[in-house]
Amino acid sequence: MTSGYPGLLNFRDVGGAPVSGGGRIRRGALYRSACPAKFPSGALAAQQLGLRTVVDLRDEAESAEWPYQLDDPAIVRVNVAVLGDRPVPPDQAGLYAHMAERCGAGFTAAVRAVARALPDPVLVHCAVGKDRTGFAVALALAAAGVPDEAIVADYVLSNDGLGLTEPVPGADADRAPDGAYLTGRYVDPALISGALASVRAQHGDAPGYLAAHGMAEDEIARLREELVELGARCGL
Repeated sequence: MTSGYPGLLNFRDVGGAPVSGGGRIRRGALYRSACPAKFPSGALAAQQLGLRTVVDLRDEAESAEWPYQLDDPAIVRVNVAVLGDRPVPPDQAGLYAHMAERCGAGFTAAVRAVARALPDPVLVHCAVGKDRTGFAVALALAAAGVPDEAIVADYVLSNDGLGLTEPVPGADADRAPDGAYLTGRYVDPALISGALASVRAQHGDAPGYLAAHGMAEDEIARLREELVELGARCGL
């Protein structure tokens, strides 16, 4: 997995993750980052990466507060407000349970947008690229056959990408240092592991979860086919 790109905070290419049964996630296909709106050169970086689709997981209020232009008509921006209009729990553990249990339709729409964009490069982002983006990317990777440990390894890179440190025991771990909602909260591996366990408990696996929320079997197959490279193509 490749991390770091000028102008895109918490950016990385999730390519290189191993797939159960053989193969790896193709590099240069699926990227993730924080919102380009907060970083002026982000739009230019998106163009230089060869992106053709940007999937924005934020809601209308966030998009209005932090708008941005990609300045390239060849790049399609798809807005999917994954959390919908339901009240969001104030604590981080509650947020992840909420995303997995009550926001399946929104996150499935985001994964479908990724599947439709491939094989052209696609970027997924929310506000800071860790919670909503983390779960959306986890679903896509899990549906492609990436094991949990590799998904978690990508997920926790947001701590380095955002300069977050593990809370001191006894401190208020649920309070963001800058007062912004969830922005400064350390991402704990247990959060995404718990969300993936909830996905399996509800529907058996990630493809079953996506199918239950409206993603067709051929779309799931396309996601896997376009994300995974096998054998000689990935140096195995």
